[in-house]
Amino acid sequence: MVPKAVQDAGYTAVGVGVLVLQQVQTRRRDIAQKLNTELDSASRQAQAALTEVKAKAAPVTKRLEGLPRLPGPVGQVIDGGRARLCDALRQT
Repeated sequence: MVPKAVQDAGYTAVGVGVLVLQQVQTRRRDIAQKLNTELDSASRQAQAALTEVKAKAAPVTKRLEGLPRLPGPVGQVIDGGRARLCDALRQT
């Protein structure tokens, strides 16, 4: 038979363990909620910055496309670079 003091100590240890586990779960949920809030805020800021970049890139793309074409191999190289730059600006 287990002495009463040992049995009580065992119950106390189990109770403290349960309380610690509950506190860990609560803190985990709080941290996850805070992290989600911060990620949402960062996402909104990134979306706003992307919108601003797109708005500023559109006139640049139009000007690049409106530049006169040069003849010959140099013109082909410049046209290829211009096309890639315009594509990159549209994708932002």
